[in-house]
Amino acid sequence: MNETITRRKRRSREEWQQLLEPQASSQMTQAAFCAANELSVASFQNWKRRLASEETAPSEPWVDLGTLDRPTESGWDIELDLGNGVCLRLRRC
Repeated sequence: MNETITRRKRRSREEWQQLLEPQASSQMTQAAFCAANELSVASFQNWKRRLASEETAPSEPWVDLGTLDRPTESGWDIELDLGNGVCLRLRRC
């Protein structure tokens, strides 16, 4: 048999970034762009998602809330709304 073996090419983060930019500015769908450039659609979408999440990730993982004033009572309540319906409540009696 005369079979052609296709080898996958490993691309760096910079190479993927350079591939994502032309597709975004073109009128081509991701599938058409990948076919024209011999790319895996799954890999293209994975890298697009990965690089987009890096751009939107906060530069600092911690937020300084400063110092909380001590209440005059012996107990306290703290409520943090974390978004998406998640609320963290801390209570000291």
